[in-house]
Amino acid sequence: MTYSERLEHRWGERVRVNIPVRASTRASEEVAGCLKNLSLSGALVQTDCEFGLHTLIAVRIDLSPPESRAALLNAYVSRELNGGVGIEWCEFAPNIVKDLIRAESNRRL
Repeated sequence: MTYSERLEHRWGERVRVNIPVRASTRASEEVAGCLKNLSLSGALVQTDCEFGLHTLIAVRIDLSPPESRAALLNAYVSRELNGGVGIEWCEFAPNIVKDLIRAESNRRL
């Protein structure tokens, strides 16, 4: 088992997505980002902003039609990566995340 596998804390399957989001902290303006992968416990957000490890952020997901749905999810930065951050949802398996994972899984079939 590799070091990175031992550090893996994700629950459920990681699903590749490409969903535009807006992210912010209490001290910052919203910045553009993009969800690149998604799981019940967290996500990878591609962004130019450096939030800092363990920072509480708000992630706004605005889905375009036909879904036409929006959600604001709180998450903690669990990993700092080149060009993005790994986040862990404050609420495990938010409804919109479950729905997005289900929809992506159905597209694969």
